[in-house]
Parts: sequence; structure tokens; C-alpha cells
Amino acid sequence: MSPFKISSKVKKKLGKINRKDNILNYSLQPFVTKWLKEHPPKMTYALKPLEMSFESWKQQVRELIINKIPTLEPLPLKKQQLKIYGETTSNGIKFIQFSLMAIPGLRVPALMCIPENLDHKTAACICIHGHDQSIYNSVGIKKSKNKEYFGIELAKLGLITLSFDWIGSGVRESFKNKFILFLQDEGQRTNWLRFIGLDMLGLRITEVKSLINYLENHDDVDEKRIGIIGHSGGGTLSLFAAFFDDRIKVCATSGYLSTWDQSILAMYHCGCNYIADLRKYLELYDVYASLAPRPLAITIGKKDKIFPYKGSKISIPIIKEAYQETNHPENILIHVQKEGHRFSGEKIYPFMLKHL
Repeated sequence: MSPFKISSKVKKKLGKINRKDNILNYSLQPFVTKWLKEHPPKMTYALKPLEMSFESWKQQVRELIINKIPTLEPLPLKKQQLKIYGETTSNGIKFIQFSLMAIPGLRVPALMCIPENLDHKTAACICIHGHDQSIYNSVGIKKSKNKEYFGIELAKLGLITLSFDWIGSGVRESFKNKFILFLQDEGQRTNWLRFIGLDMLGLRITEVKSLINYLENHDDVDEKRIGIIGHSGGGTLSLFAAFFDDRIKVCATSGYLSTWDQSILAMYHCGCNYIADLRKYLELYDVYASLAPRPLAITIGKKDKIFPYKGSKISIPIIKEAYQETNHPENILIHVQKEGHRFSGEKIYPFMLKHL
């Protein structure tokens, strides 16, 4: 008996709500799916008026993205308070572990790989791991479950690489409250920042810009030849960082191509994937397309379960059409590998070396 002493017979007389009734829907997911079908992105490339030039559309998209993602001003080199933790050499590669101040009160841990015996300045690449990985996976000190070893592999090919742990990964965060950790620490951090008027992706972009400030002043780096590469969440950051920093000459992403409708809006994803109300205006392929004609390499898995290939198949021709419209089809590479959510440098590496 309830505290109010209401008979259980009352519930029986009220009838039963059948949540599985397809005609009478009570759940949020079907509502969202229906909403997406009825509300295509307002500024999508597919709806671009014929009289609008690609450059005009691209400029509108760029302004939208920059306005939707709040970033901060990164510290210049002289205020970064560089701290070297150690360095060593192995198999022809010099490893340097360090940290620097990206903005006041927030340091970025990083690991640099420099080919030995350089006699000239060379290209550099910022390498961004995915969720549940770290700089040690990127440079091969620890095994990477998704084979994202670009930090060491690109160094062996002659590039200087800079791998870093983004906010919430690697050595950067450790919740004392295990209950909060259980309730998805990534989403919690994202909510903290939104609540104070900042943005997780925007803050990570700020850190990328601070690392480029460091790289372009490094004695061994050709400041006009800086690229960026990332897998999964690192792919997200790589793509959007390219909008905020034109010093990034080549962008490469892995495990981050589908449509938002069939990936982050169709299943559970980490909170940092959801950027303001961007889907109201764009789809993911529009973000990629608006980078044209900047050199862009994408690798995706046919069996990727969290960024499904069925969404990639929709996206690929749209992105290629944008590069065709800018008369630079040679600046886009899309490699479909046969496995799932993992990294493959088979096609990306030669492309990056060519354009850097």
C-alpha cells in the first residue's frame, strides 16, 4: 500500500500505457529521427543556390562555425613557460617530453619526435589521439587499440611530430569521485565548460593553436609546412582546428566521417561531439566540404560502428564535388579501409608528405 493508501485497483482501472506502440510514441529517439528528416540543415551545400559562388558559401560556413565555437586567445611563445621533463633517442628518433602553458592556468603535456641528424628545417605535424588513448600510444611507447601510431610513424618518414594529451585524456584528469567517473567524466567536463560560457572543443582548439605557436618558432620546423592528423575524437579536433588556424596546411582525419544524423544523433557518443546547434545549419560533410581547396585526407572503416559507413557513402560525393568546384580535385583523398574504427596511414601518409 502506498503512503497515500490508494488502492492498487485504481491503477488497473486507469489502464496500461504501451511504450512499444509505434503509433503512439513516447520516446525521444524516434522524435529526433523524425525531426532530422523534416528539418534539413539550412546552410547545407546541397541547398546552396546556383547563383551563389562556392567561396561565398564557404565564407558563410566558416563564419558560422567560428561564431558557434567559443575559443580563447592562446599564449604567445614567450609566455608559454616551457618545461622539459626528459629526452632520449631510440631507433633514429629523438623523443622530448615537455609541457607548456596554453592559457593562464592550463598546461598541455606533449611528446615530440624529431628525426636524428636533421641538417635543414622540415615539416611538422600535430598528432591527436582518440578517446581512451594518450601521447604514449601515439608514439608507440604503449600499444594502441586502434593502431593510431602516427606520432612515431610520421617521424620515421621524416616529419617532426608533436603529440599531445587533450583535456580529459592521458595524464590530464583524474576524478577523485568514482561515481562521477562512472557517470561519464567526459560529459561532465563538457557540461562544466558550457555552464561557464566556454566549450570543450573550443578550448581544445585553443590548445592546438598554442602548440602551433610553439612549433612555428622551433629551430628545426619549417613554419610554412605544418599539418594536423587525428583519429576519432582526435579527428574531430583536427577538422575543426583547421577552421581556426590557417597555419595548418594539411588536415587528415580518421574515424570521423559519416553523417551526424547516422552517428552522434543515432547512438550514444561522448558529450564533446555535440557542438552548439550546428546541425540546425550544417551536416558533417558540409564542414569537410568547406575546407576546399585545402589539402584534406580522410580514412574511414567499412565496419566502423560508431561512425557508420552508410553515412560516409552519403558524404563522400558531396565532399568530392566541393573540391571539384574549386578546381582542385587532387587536394582531396578519401581512403576506405576494410576494418572498423581504427587508424590506417596507408594512403594518408603519402598524401601528407606530398602536400607538406
